[in-house]
Amino acid sequence: MTFDFHPDARREFHEAVHWYEDHSIFAGDRFVKAVRESIEQIMLDPDRYQHLDNGLHVFRLKVFPYRLYYTHEEHMSMIRIFAVMHEKRKPDYWHYRLQD
Repeated sequence: MTFDFHPDARREFHEAVHWYEDHSIFAGDRFVKAVRESIEQIMLDPDRYQHLDNGLHVFRLKVFPYRLYYTHEEHMSMIRIFAVMHEKRKPDYWHYRLQD
């Protein structure tokens, strides 16, 4: 199984990494590790995590206040991450990405 980021989700991920690095190099590294481990967990059992609608799922990071919104395309063995969302943001800001 593989994964990819929607381009805007990739940008969100990098912005969050930079924000944490500005506060502590260790926090930036821990955030990267937490997201990588989360993606690995998703790839092991993508249907395990909260199902929303239209095949959309959400994974909540344990240590950081972020959620990964993703779909699982079984026929391609692909996880597509649509948002790396901070929990304090407006929850539906990224929904337009599902049209891409």
